[in-house]
Amino acid sequence: MNAIQRKIENEGHQPGFQRGLMFLPFNTFGKFQSIYTQGDLANRLFMVKSGSVKLMEVSESGDQVIQDIKTEGEIFGEWNALFQKELYYKNSAVTLSDNTEIHCLKLSETFFENVSNSMADLSLLVLEEYNKMNTRHQRLLNNDAAYRIKEALLSLAQKAGQKFGDETLLKIWLSHEDLSKLADTSRQTVTTVMNDLKNKGKIIYSRDRILFRNLSNIHQ
Repeated sequence: MNAIQRKIENEGHQPGFQRGLMFLPFNTFGKFQSIYTQGDLANRLFMVKSGSVKLMEVSESGDQVIQDIKTEGEIFGEWNALFQKELYYKNSAVTLSDNTEIHCLKLSETFFENVSNSMADLSLLVLEEYNKMNTRHQRLLNNDAAYRIKEALLSLAQKAGQKFGDETLLKIWLSHEDLSKLADTSRQTVTTVMNDLKNKGKIIYSRDRILFRNLSNIHQ
């Protein structure tokens, strides 16, 4: 849980009152429902209360790139829109689960009552996002496709999985095509790696969930 989410949970909400960055109220979305589309005016930030959201970008050549999967407590949108007007979303956001709950912050209604605290929260969140992007970049540069696929699965399980003893259950609708884009490899390679993990008894999976027997041995 990040700093802003803790603030939301601890302070609650009073109608008409905002303090720093308050993501209130939340809306519920169905599976595969669009939250915003690439090219729309970036006039809001969003935080996942429950469920998961896929961020994807379509390049000028028409290729689709999955930038990230956002889960509980994570924020998405165009950060620069906090300080600049007339910016547009560089990606699209689509839900990956039923009953996905999303907090929304309308930037036009945002003010910083406590500037130092709000900017501190923002700095931490921006740093988190930078570290995630840097980690993914290093993963793409320094490891083979099988390792990248396992790391993508591991990251999602650690963020959004439910622990049951040594086992971890990840409830998310993620196709092999989605996972291949997230790990920058081919769908065929994803299928091979997933089948290998299944045959070795490390995972059990269906279309909308993956059960990890033990996250500590995913790379072994």
